[in-house]
Amino acid sequence: MARRLRVNFHRPQGASRIDEEGQPRPCAMGVGWVNLDTRATLARLDIARTDPKGRPLVEDDAGEKK
Repeated sequence: MARRLRVNFHRPQGASRIDEEGQPRPCAMGVGWVNLDTRATLARLDIARTDPKGRPLVEDDAGEKK
């Protein structure tokens, strides 16, 4: 069984090994995924929403996705 190294920034002991048990587990705990600078940059950009394959989603006047 695979064991993954996990770092928890809220605990002083540092890294520990966890079992994945067939499911992906996060490797870093206790930190946000997006820092404040990245959030500020994304707020300034007007990026169209996309589907999982990267194609833009088309919305009608009612705001519903097609």
